This record gives sequence, C-alpha cells and structure tokens, in this order.
Amino acid sequence: MTKSSWQRPAVIGAVLVVLAVIAGVLIYTFRTTTSVASAPQFVHATAGDASATLRWSIPASDGGAAIESYMATSQPGARTCTTTATSCTVKGLTNGTSYTFTVVAKNSAGTSPASSASNAVTPVAVLPACWTLDTSPVVPLTAPVRAVVTQYYLAKQLGPVTFYKNQEWVLNVVQQSKGVHYCKNPDGSKSGYVGSVPATATAAVMVEATHKPYPVTQSPTHFVTVAKLPGGWKVVAEGTGP
Repeated sequence: MTKSSWQRPAVIGAVLVVLAVIAGVLIYTFRTTTSVASAPQFVHATAGDASATLRWSIPASDGGAAIESYMATSQPGARTCTTTATSCTVKGLTNGTSYTFTVVAKNSAGTSPASSASNAVTPVAVLPACWTLDTSPVVPLTAPVRAVVTQYYLAKQLGPVTFYKNQEWVLNVVQQSKGVHYCKNPDGSKSGYVGSVPATATAAVMVEATHKPYPVTQSPTHFVTVAKLPGGWKVVAEGTGP
C-alpha cells in the first residue's frame, strides 16, 4: 500500500471529527439560546361584577421559543385565568375588594418572571334598573289574589273593596325580597329600597285597591303587595296610592 493510500483515511477521519465538533457546537448553541420569556408588559385591569378583565402586551423577548400561554393572577386571593391571547377575565372575585394583577408567560423553557402589578380595581355588582310600575308586566287580576286582598281589608273593617282595572303588576321576587336593595335610576344615580317579599316566595304581584278610608289621615287607595308563600298568597306590604 502506498503512502498516499494511508493518508486518505486519516484525512477523512479528521474531517469527520471537525464536522462532529461543529455540529456539537451548533446543537449546544441552539440549546443554550432558548430561555424563558421576559415578563409581559403594560398589564391593565378593568373591573366587572365579581370579576376583572386583564389586557397586556407581549414580552419584549420570547426567549427564543414561541409563547404557549399566559396566566394572570389576582392579589389578594390568587384567582387566575389562563389564555393563549393577551387578555382574559379573572372571575370569582369579591365585590368591594381592591385587586391588582400580575401576568406570566410560558414557553417550552418554562415560566417567565411576573409582570409589574396592574392598576388597582374594585369589582362592583351590576345594579339592576330601579323597578317602576311603568316597566312591570301587567296581567289580569286572579281570584286568589283578589280574595286575599279583600279579606285583608275586611279584617280591618275597611270594606267594601274594589280593584283598579282588575289588573295586577308582576313583581321581580328577587328584587322585591326582604333586605336593602340597590338599583340604578334612569339618570345613572343609585337608589336603595327595603324589600318586603320574603325570600321563600315563589311569586309576587301588586294590585291597586280602593276601600273605606283608614281613620283620619290614610288614603282609601293603596298599592298592595301580595306574595305567594308555601302556605298560599299573603299581603306582605301596602303603600298609599294616588
């Protein structure tokens, strides 16, 4: 075998070693340049009813790997929401409590540092519109309601009793239940009123009844609130009519 034929395998081997070293360096370089993302930016919170909606901007660096998801966390309470977008809504918050929020980003390398805290927000209940006779459904007066209202005034010796147009207004049982209720007026202001319908009621209506006047000062016309309780219909409140 000639001298040159001995050199050829040595040269090829050397080239393979060099290529293997280069490939190793490339692989090592690729692996070491992938890291967790930097923190999400500019987190902004908007309060809702027992919730808050968060919006943010993507991290300045994704660490060399695509962002797979984000997670927002409340302080206090550690309530969370997870998304692949740049907004989500944290639910289960307590109305009247102030919250801030942080967001982290996750990629194949792990979880980013938490963002700076968002602005503070306080969730509040969405107030229903204040109830009025004008917005309440009207249905024909039923015999059970007529009977209980008539008996109510006869027991007070205020008969005879007549009913306005033989109608009854259907009331929202939840809004009219016992306790203080808050509602929003048409001008946006807030009002509070005390409900008179027991929580055990399954229905409630209001009728306008005219009867023998109460002694001295009371009007002969009243709006009478009648609730359907487990034991039947019962007058639970009355207010002076026009």
